[in-house]
Amino acid sequence: MVIGMVQRDIDMNEEEYDKQVEKAGGGELVSVIMPVYNGQDYIAETINCVLAQSHENLELIVVDDGSTDQTAAIIDDLAKKDSRISCYHREKSNAGVQRNYGFEKSKGRFVLFLDGDDLFERDMAELMLDKLIMDNAEICVCNADQYDTERKEYIPKPQYLRKKVLPDITPFSREELGRNILYFTSLVPWNKMFKRSFIEENGLYFQDIERANDQYFSVLALILAKRITIVDRVLVHYRIKQKGNLTTEFSNTPLNSYQAMLKASGRLQELGLFEDFSVRCAFDNKVLNIMIFSLHIQKDIDGFQVLYNTLQSEGFDKLGIGLKEADYYIDPLEYENLRLILEIPYDEYLLIKSREYRDVIADKNLAYRNMVAQKNEKIAELKEKEKELNGIKRKNWYKKITGFIAWYHRLIGKED
Repeated sequence: MVIGMVQRDIDMNEEEYDKQVEKAGGGELVSVIMPVYNGQDYIAETINCVLAQSHENLELIVVDDGSTDQTAAIIDDLAKKDSRISCYHREKSNAGVQRNYGFEKSKGRFVLFLDGDDLFERDMAELMLDKLIMDNAEICVCNADQYDTERKEYIPKPQYLRKKVLPDITPFSREELGRNILYFTSLVPWNKMFKRSFIEENGLYFQDIERANDQYFSVLALILAKRITIVDRVLVHYRIKQKGNLTTEFSNTPLNSYQAMLKASGRLQELGLFEDFSVRCAFDNKVLNIMIFSLHIQKDIDGFQVLYNTLQSEGFDKLGIGLKEADYYIDPLEYENLRLILEIPYDEYLLIKSREYRDVIADKNLAYRNMVAQKNEKIAELKEKEKELNGIKRKNWYKKITGFIAWYHRLIGKED
């Protein structure tokens, strides 16, 4: 159980719960769907993380998205050694299309959509499955961090599970979380386990776009779910700074996230969910967060200008987002960014951000200099104390005292 959380299913007695957990640990088939493209450097390690899961009754469906390196050979070789692996080699498309294909081929009542270069804790599937069954939930969300491939270190990241906004009960839904339903976790699919019937009944799927093809799926899933539960442990380590990371190429498709949110907006409108103020507020805040993030990760001016001008001229309007009172927004800085985007051209915005960045660097440099000065001051104090102590050790009275102590220890049979 997650500390601080209580079960909503109070009618389930201990015997029934034990039976459900036993069922989860032994009988339930979990489908792990993993698209991969040119992942020869990491795919073997990632697949082995899945095969080593403590919940052994799983199928791993690896969909090769037209790789041109040694990925296909690696996964085929691993499949020969473990019958739980099914490999499908497809023409180049995108991760969204291949996740949909993998889902169609899967058989498990519970599904994980994992990436082909991340790392997973050995009990990930077991813990998430147990929690889904125990809470009779549709989605289970776990915590995650980032793994820096270059420095080989793990970096905590709060966005994967913001515990401070979670309710005191589990499972929960948008009814309990309100505008935080799209804020308590990221829109990535790989820190979530889904009940298959929930995906099918709601017609959820991944978009056929090059990047951000998981955002439509995740927005709809989190808003439509009636029962969401969590495992408050870091079970996924998202690899960063590796070759071929998609976030380094966002400028090639600067409008993908906008297109994803536009599609999600249309679906929520069709379902009449924007009549619920909390859904409207949650969506607006998530869109703002994603659009500003998308702007700030652009690697060239052309991609930045295309996205900025689209949002300013018609994008925010099509998404139904206008400037509201400051307290409507979860993040005050994002509210300020929205105000700027709606009022000034992209080059002025960049100039303002450049100045802000300069000020932040200046503040950090000042803080660093102060820290170094304090450190040098402490070192000087310690050296002075060491000098004083060495002077004492040279005194005759100190030598007599230490000599007497040594003699006394020998007298009572205690070594120095």
